[in-house]
Amino acid sequence: MALAYKPSSHDHLHQNTQNSDGHSSDANTSSGCLSKFELIITTHQPVLESLLLQLPTSAILDLYHASTYLRLFLRACPTAWSALSFRRLPATRTTERHPSPASDSSSEVSNSRSSKPYALDQLLISVVLPFGTCMRCLDLDQTAVSGHTLTSGVLPARRETLQHLSIRGCKNVSLKYHILPYLNLFKLQQSINVPHATARTNHLALESLYTFRCRHHRRRPYLTTSLLRRDSDSEPTHELIKLCYSLGIWTDTAWCPSPGGRCFRRKDYFAGRGLNDAKSEVWVVFDRLWRSGNRIGRPKSHKSGPVTRRGQLWQDDDYGYEGEALGTENNSLTGQSKLTSTHLRHSHRRFIEGYKCHGCGNQILERCEHCSIRMHCMGCRKILCASCSYSKPLPLSKAIRDSAASSAENLEPSNESLWWAPNARRSPNSMDQESTGQDSSPAGQTDATLTLDTCCLKPQFSVGGGIALVGPGISSDDGCHIRTAPLPQGQGFEDAEFMLLRQGLHGEGSSSKTPRIVLREGQDPMLYWILFDTGGGQLSMCPRNLCHDCSQLNGWKAQCQCCRQTVCFAHDLRGLKTRVCGYRDLSVEDRMIKEGMLSVAQEALKRKHAQIKTMDRITEYFQKHGTLDEQCEYDLAVVTELPAANDEDLQEQEDETAAEITFPTTEGADEPTHAFAFLPFKPAAFNKSNGPLNTRNLWRGCASFICPEYRSVGDLRRPCSAAVRKCSQCKVNVCSPCWEKSPPCDCSYCDQTYHCPNCFPTFGSEHCKKAEELEQQRKEEEAERQKKVRLLEEREGANEIAERVGDFFAAEGGDIAT
Repeated sequence: MALAYKPSSHDHLHQNTQNSDGHSSDANTSSGCLSKFELIITTHQPVLESLLLQLPTSAILDLYHASTYLRLFLRACPTAWSALSFRRLPATRTTERHPSPASDSSSEVSNSRSSKPYALDQLLISVVLPFGTCMRCLDLDQTAVSGHTLTSGVLPARRETLQHLSIRGCKNVSLKYHILPYLNLFKLQQSINVPHATARTNHLALESLYTFRCRHHRRRPYLTTSLLRRDSDSEPTHELIKLCYSLGIWTDTAWCPSPGGRCFRRKDYFAGRGLNDAKSEVWVVFDRLWRSGNRIGRPKSHKSGPVTRRGQLWQDDDYGYEGEALGTENNSLTGQSKLTSTHLRHSHRRFIEGYKCHGCGNQILERCEHCSIRMHCMGCRKILCASCSYSKPLPLSKAIRDSAASSAENLEPSNESLWWAPNARRSPNSMDQESTGQDSSPAGQTDATLTLDTCCLKPQFSVGGGIALVGPGISSDDGCHIRTAPLPQGQGFEDAEFMLLRQGLHGEGSSSKTPRIVLREGQDPMLYWILFDTGGGQLSMCPRNLCHDCSQLNGWKAQCQCCRQTVCFAHDLRGLKTRVCGYRDLSVEDRMIKEGMLSVAQEALKRKHAQIKTMDRITEYFQKHGTLDEQCEYDLAVVTELPAANDEDLQEQEDETAAEITFPTTEGADEPTHAFAFLPFKPAAFNKSNGPLNTRNLWRGCASFICPEYRSVGDLRRPCSAAVRKCSQCKVNVCSPCWEKSPPCDCSYCDQTYHCPNCFPTFGSEHCKKAEELEQQRKEEEAERQKKVRLLEEREGANEIAERVGDFFAAEGGDIAT
C-alpha cells in the first residue's frame, strides 16, 4: 500500500536548492507554495493509488520531472514504481515507430536520432531500482535492454517482489546466456533442498515470464535430433519450457498438443524437410499470446466511436495506452487492474478455458494459432477437436486401447512426460497418428481432409506461426479480427449474416425486422446486396473460416458463371470486386445509389418540415377560436404520422425497377414498401430531347456473377477466364451467354466499339457502318457480276467469230493447217 509522503520541519523539501553558480532557485519546496494538485495527491492516499493505476509509465516519469517536490515525493513512494512498462510498439509499414518512455528522442527531435546506448539500462539502475523497492511488474518488450544488466542487476535485486517480467522481442537478452543460467540457479536450489537454506536464499517471486521472439528463441518447429546441436535455438527454447514448468512459472511459449499431421504447422514442416520416417517427432512451439501480442487496449489509429462487440476482447474489454494495461480493480469501464498480467486477464482466459468439442464433447486444449483458427467456425462459433474437424476421425491406436483397458481395471496410467498434453497416452509430436499399427507410413495422412474452409480470401499461414492478410482494403483491424478464435456461442460473437440466414431457415424470420426480398426484376436484389449488409454490421474484409453446416447455407454466396468458383457476398460483392452482367462496375453503381439516397432523403426531409409547419398553423387556428375538441386532436395526431416519401418523378418507373421489400409485423399483415423507388435503372443511353427510353423494353442482363478479370494481391484463388464485354457508352458488363443471345453488329465500327442492346439503338445506330458496308458490298458484287457478264459476252463473241472463220475455210475447201 502507498504511504503518503509527509515532509517534516527538518526535511530538505523546505530548503531552497542551490544552483552550480551559488544562486538559490525556488522549486515549490515550501508547503505554502504547493499547488492544489500536489497537495491532493500527496495527502490523500486513495487518490494517489487510483491515479498511479490509471497513468502510463511515460506519464509517471513526466510527473516525476514536474517539480522538485514531486520528484522527492515519488522517490519516497515505492508503489509509484510497482508496475512499469518501457515497451516499444513494433514498427510497421503503415505506422511510425513509437519511442519508449526511456528513449531520448522526442517529437521535436528528428526521427533519424535514436536513443543513446544503454539509456534504458541507466534508467533501470539509477531510478527504478533505488526507488522501486516493491516493483511487481516490469515490461521491456521490443527494447534494447542489456541481458547482463537485467540478470545481474534488476532480477537479483527484486527477486522477492518481481512477479511478472516481459522481454518479448528483446534482441539483447538471450535465453541461452542470460535467462536460463539465472533460472537454473533456483532450479538447483530446489533440487538440492539445503536444510539450512533460509527463505531469503531460495525464494523466487517470479510467476510469469514472457520471452517470445527474444534472442535464441525459436519459433519454427524442430525435430528431437535438433536438441543435440549446439548452434540450434531449439535447445534453449526446449529447456525454457521445461524449466519454467518445474519452477511453476507461466511462460508464453508452449508446445501444440494437436496430434501428428492434424497440426498444419507440424505437417508443413515435416513435408518441407522431406522426411519419410513416420516415427519422427516434430515439436511445434507457439506463442500463447498470439492473439493480443501482449498489447492491451485499442491502438491510436482506431477510430473513436461506440464500442462494438467484434470479438477482440483485449481491445474492447480492457483499457490501455500504447499497449500498456491501465485501470483499477473491479472497474467495468477499464477492465481489470493495471497490475494484472495479460495471461490472467479475462480477455485472454475467455479464449482458452471451458471449451469442449461440438462433435465428441472432449475438452479442447490450448492450441497453436493455426489449429485454433482452422478448427473454429466464425459463422456459428463452433469449435472442433483435431479428430472431428477432419473428414476421417483419428484411429483408436493400440496405446489408447491399452490405456482404456487399464482404466477399466482401475489402473490409471500416468505419463509425466506429457504434462503439456493432458489425457494423451502417446506423444502428439509423432507423425504416425493416422496409422493403426500395421502400416507406419505417413501416406494415410493425405486421406483425411479438413472440413472447414474460408469463405473467399485465404489467409497466408507461415510455418513459424505467422498469419498475414494481404489485399486491397485490408486493414490491421482485419488482421486482429481473424485472431478472435475460439469464442463461445450464444454471447453475440456469431456472424450476424449467418445468424439471420439460420433464422430464416428455421422459420424464425417472420418475427424479425429483417426485410425479405420478393424478386421482381433481376437487378433490384443486387442493388440491395450492394447497399446493405445482411448482418447490419460494419463491413470487414477479414475472411471467415466456416464449418460444413454454415458453408451449405444459401444466401451468403453464389457461383461464378464461368469457372464456378464461390463468390462471397460479404467480401467479393460488397467489396466491389465482382463483375455482374447488366451492371457497370460495382464501385460506380454504389456511388450513384448513395447519391440518389442522399437526394431523396433531403427532399423527404423538406416535405416533412413543410407538413409539420402546416399542421402547427392549423392547430394554432383551432385553439385560438376554441373549436378544437378531443376527437379533432386525435384525428390531427393521426394525420401528423406522415407516410413514406412518394416522389412522383421517381415513382414513374417503380413497377419495373424497384425491389419489393416486405417488413413482417406481429399481426401477420405484410405491407409492401418500395424501398428502391429512388433507384430507377437509367442507362447512359438517355436522350433528353426524345425523353426517357421505354423501360419495359430495356435489356437488363441476366444478373449473373463473374469473377474479377485480375485477382488482387494476396488472392490465391484460380484466375477466371470469363469473356465479358463492356459497353463503350454506359460501361455495362455483358456476359458471354447474353452476348450470344443478342450478338452485336459485325461492321468495322461495332467490331471495335461494342454497345449493349440498350445503347445501340441510340448511339450505335448513328455510327454503325453496317448499311454503308452492305451497300458497298452490294456495289462490289454488282461490279464483279458486270465484269463477269462482259467477259462472258466477249468470249461468246470470240467463239462466234471463230466459228464463222471456220465455216468460211470449210466452204472454200482449203486446208486450215496449211
